[in-house]
Formats: sequence, structure tokens, C-alpha cells
Amino acid sequence: MINTLNEINKMAKECPKEFIKACNDEYIRNITDIAKRIESDDDIKIVAIAGPSGSGKTTTAHILQDKLETLGETTAVVSLDDFYLPADKLPILPDGSADIESVNSLDIALIKECFQQIIENGTANLPEYDFKTKSRIPDAKRLNIGNHGIVIVEGLHAMNPLIADLVPRKNILKIYISVNRSVDDNNGVQMLSSRQIRLIRRVLRDDRFRGATATETLHLWNNVIDGERKYLYCFKDTADVKLVTFHPYELGIYRERFCKMRSTVNKNAPCYEYFIDTANALERFDAIDSSLVPENSLIREFIGDLKI
Repeated sequence: MINTLNEINKMAKECPKEFIKACNDEYIRNITDIAKRIESDDDIKIVAIAGPSGSGKTTTAHILQDKLETLGETTAVVSLDDFYLPADKLPILPDGSADIESVNSLDIALIKECFQQIIENGTANLPEYDFKTKSRIPDAKRLNIGNHGIVIVEGLHAMNPLIADLVPRKNILKIYISVNRSVDDNNGVQMLSSRQIRLIRRVLRDDRFRGATATETLHLWNNVIDGERKYLYCFKDTADVKLVTFHPYELGIYRERFCKMRSTVNKNAPCYEYFIDTANALERFDAIDSSLVPENSLIREFIGDLKI
């Protein structure tokens, strides 16, 4: 996997289609291998996909679902985000704001109830969380996978014992995913950390799909990082599988839209300088036409069908 400015820009200039295809094909290959492992183990009923913000949990879950169904498995994807508590019941941070990164921001009792129904009957009524209105809709979806189906659960806290231990150990496969790559300049000096790449993804996704400006995302970012430190990284070594989600071509896809946001961000926002440093580094990568990105690519989770 290439991870230097020269290498990435060379591929972006000379053969962007082939570059994108090679990255996507490798990622799909890795997920196909995981699907085969799951299909070969009749005990696995729940697949837990956990990772930090911007790691690509949602799309990875759906790609894995497609691969499992190709192998003849009945599956469903469940997002833990749909189990957020109502706003008036969320835990509170010292500054008075809601702590939405805490595992206690989820309705653990409802998750337990749904898991029990899934394991016992293969059915459950699931809620749905609307990020734009910040409200939860109860019984919004009906899950029905029968007695031999597999449920893919994705979310920051999917490997947290408060959730993962609701399922017998033999019945759950834990997958930890993350960008887990930095990008260096031509002198071997780090240009973009994996955390900065995740910030780029998060800002673009929130702007595109969650009705949040870059400034609003920056106001949340320190709490996001603190939540990952407290509630995720301490459990990542319990994973059965670790998966890298970095696609080297993605930087060229994000470049123009993310860099344009520099003029819209409030200079008093938390992490403003970090955001500017990230944008300045990203600007050194050659832009790639987003229309070249396949519809089933992980990168679509962050850009949608938007032409950049």
C-alpha cells in the first residue's frame, strides 16, 4: 500500500481509474476473506464491527453483508447509532453538553432486548435515529433473519463488553477497523496522520449527510477523540480481526471540497489550526474526479454521489 506524496500523486496523474480500482479491489478482497471465515463457522450469529469515527464502519458492514449473502447467508445490518437515548436522558459532560461519545449514551437495555430476540427468534423491532432532527423513532424497522441468519452490528461501542458480552463468546466475531495509516512527504516526514484523515472523512460526511457544518464538527472533535480513548482503544486488542480502511486515492477525491471549507470555518472553533493544517497538507495532493469512484466503494460513505 503506497503512502507517500510522490507515489500517490504519480498514480493520480498517470492512471487514476486503475489506481482507484486497485485500492477498491484489495479492500473487497480482504472483506471477502472475512466473509468466508464467518460462513465456515456455524456458531457465529453476531458480527461486531467497531472502530473510531470516520473509519468506514457503515459501508464495511454493508459490503460484508453483500459478500455473506453471496455465500448463501441470510443477514441484516444493525447500527448502534439507532440506539441513542433521547436527548433528555443522555449523560452530561462537565461543560453541560451531552456526552454522545459515551457507551452510556446508548440504550443498553433496549440493545439487550433486541439481541435476545434476534438470537432466540431471529426477529426484532429496531429503532431508527434521525441525526438531522436528533430524535429516535421506536420500532421503525422490522428485522427478520430466521433461525440461521447473521446480524452485523456496527458502531463505536460494538466491542465494548457492555454490548459484546450480551452474546456468548462463541457466537460473536469482533472486527476492529481503522484508517491506521499515515501519509508522508517525499522526505519521509509525516504529512497527514490517520487521525487527520479521519477528520477529513468525518467533516465531509457530516456536511453531506448529517446537516452539520465543518465548524459544528470541529466543536465535537475533541470529545470524539476523548470518547475513542476512553471507550474504544482499550478493547481493540480483543478483536478477532483487524482491518485497515485507508484507500490511498481518497486524498485526491477529498481535496477540493475539503480545502474550500477553510473559508467557512469559524476561526474561534476548537481545533481550528488543526483543521487548517490538515487542509494545507491535503492541498498538496492532486485532485481526482469523484465520478471515478465506484458506487460500492467505502469512500462513498463520506462523499455520497456528490461531484467534487
